[in-house]
Amino acid sequence: MDKHHQPIRADPDRRRANAFDYGSGFVNPSRVLDPGLVYDSNPEDFVAFLCSLGYDERSLHLVTKDNSTCDRAFKTPSDLNYPSIAVPNLEDNFSVTRVVTNVGKARSIYKAVVVSPTGVNVTVVPNRLVFTRIGEKIKFTVNFKVVAPSKDYAFGFLSWKNGRTQVTSPLVIKVAPASHGLVR
Repeated sequence: MDKHHQPIRADPDRRRANAFDYGSGFVNPSRVLDPGLVYDSNPEDFVAFLCSLGYDERSLHLVTKDNSTCDRAFKTPSDLNYPSIAVPNLEDNFSVTRVVTNVGKARSIYKAVVVSPTGVNVTVVPNRLVFTRIGEKIKFTVNFKVVAPSKDYAFGFLSWKNGRTQVTSPLVIKVAPASHGLVR
């Protein structure tokens, strides 16, 4: 939604924007000093991400300009601790783990609110994050399960809400065409 609580529009045709248009979202300058939760990552995580995409060490060097190696590549690109979650080839079910760090009030409770992409059931475990101190990290898992076939990308959201703060991550899913994720 835009600042007027209307759907964000894209392109000259003013079609409704999706996560490919706005990624992890737009920065609200008035709230940037108090985000509540952050998804931490470091340069080594991005090297592991590139390796999981198939970069070899020569290609990796073109990006990093150093002697980084793919010794610690992620199993899948989805393993990068990033706010956006994309699963481009969901066959039946898939899980993604993320870690958020509390940078808001010491004692904070966030509840997961999910808008599932069409044709996919999304659950979050745990669905409530209870922080007792600033800097505390909590791991959660987002589970995706195909419930209906789809032909294209489907979009949804995961929001962590605590009454005064909302931290939202786009969910982008494409069901694999061969199985459509349904039991055979």
